[in-house]
Amino acid sequence: MRNLIALFIALVLASCNQSKETKNTPLNKELLTVADSISQLMTNYHYNPKMLGETDYLKLEKEIQKLAKTVESGEAFIAGFNQLWSDGPFSHVRLAKTEKPAEEMAEFIDSLRVGDQSVSLKWESKTAILAVTTMTGVDTKERVFGAYREIEENKAETLVIDIRNNTGGTFAGIPLIGHLMTEPIDVGMFVSRNWWKNNTEVPNIEDVRALSPWEGWSIKTFWQDVQEQPLTRVRFKPMLPYFDGPVYVLTSKKTASAAEFTVDAMAHLDNVTIIGETTAGEMLSQKMFDLPHDFQLSLPIAEYCSTRIGRIEGKGVEPDIAIDQSAALELATSLINGEELSEAITALQNELDKMEEEPLGGKAIYLFGNMNDWGKKWEASPRLGYKGKGVYETITDLKKGKYEFKIAPMNWEFDFGAKPNQEKVTIGTETSLIKERGSDNLKIELAKDAELFFRLDLSDKKTAILTIEQKK
Repeated sequence: MRNLIALFIALVLASCNQSKETKNTPLNKELLTVADSISQLMTNYHYNPKMLGETDYLKLEKEIQKLAKTVESGEAFIAGFNQLWSDGPFSHVRLAKTEKPAEEMAEFIDSLRVGDQSVSLKWESKTAILAVTTMTGVDTKERVFGAYREIEENKAETLVIDIRNNTGGTFAGIPLIGHLMTEPIDVGMFVSRNWWKNNTEVPNIEDVRALSPWEGWSIKTFWQDVQEQPLTRVRFKPMLPYFDGPVYVLTSKKTASAAEFTVDAMAHLDNVTIIGETTAGEMLSQKMFDLPHDFQLSLPIAEYCSTRIGRIEGKGVEPDIAIDQSAALELATSLINGEELSEAITALQNELDKMEEEPLGGKAIYLFGNMNDWGKKWEASPRLGYKGKGVYETITDLKKGKYEFKIAPMNWEFDFGAKPNQEKVTIGTETSLIKERGSDNLKIELAKDAELFFRLDLSDKKTAILTIEQKK
């Protein structure tokens, strides 16, 4: 009898534990359908199906199935999926809720205008500093064309191209390099699943000699063509006006995708020097596909092989002069001003070593939120000053009301925000933050106008602690 009772208890406990791990709600059934559809899309459209049989991918598929069985919302499934794929075996995989059907999304991207923040042109004497933050946008392409006209009109002697914060996009890199060339250059090829059906080796320039280079500006057309052809030849042509002076290209670990093959193309030119960090190594072409239950998946339909260095995916493009990206512009400026490379690097490295003593390496961070239109009201965005021993502080006045905010650098390469399911921030209480790009907003509610003291403690590298005090 005792044995039967013990067995009954064990079965009940096992059932309880299983119910905690695996849910059988209508939502979880839907998400399992989504997970199965993702696997099928990968099988049907991934640029190299052989990769889907490798251990890392199969392990990730199991994790996604487990996620679908246990999460409590579609939003949590998306967040968990994208987090898993942030360390996935290949790049350019992302899940989202459907904003537009995939077919319409391609047309939307073709006509998208992203705004004037995509391109900026500044001057230091006869040096033009051209910063491009995305390769997407009809207007981005137009602004690059316009920048080169201004560079010619002002008779620039040196050009700095800053793509440290450029994570890729579509075709704005074509004019970015076209105005630096005097003759066409074969820079690479996109490789589809139709190549890997009959080949085991990465292609080279001889495999595309007989092909006409792909030309155009439409991502919709490109996606169609690149899937149909085993190889798509990429050849850049010269554009006027031509700039023939020294060119310094600034890169970082964030420089990715279409920005990477643009950097690699520029590396063919004798007057180009690449300064900064090795790029992200995320050089694939992705396409959107519709999923059941209003989800949409982006997956890679082609990989890119450079005629200069082969595959860029998983490897990146190395700079000619390696230095922390935060010092890349200063180093370029030093070289333009005639300083010796060794002396300039030594001086900057000493400064970088000093900054490393700070948790964020000297990077300025600000309080951004709805109180200052998320940084658009620049004069009302308090900077957190470094006070030593890992602590940053600022004071600001806020009116009675509800606020959402984060702490981040100006370029938003990361932010300190709320952990998932975190409650509101309470004045006088320590709050543990998460440091990642796109974290949840922090929230606070003030019953009356107040002068608040913000203290961010990063002394422990594993944690970020925020304390807000009300000044008397």
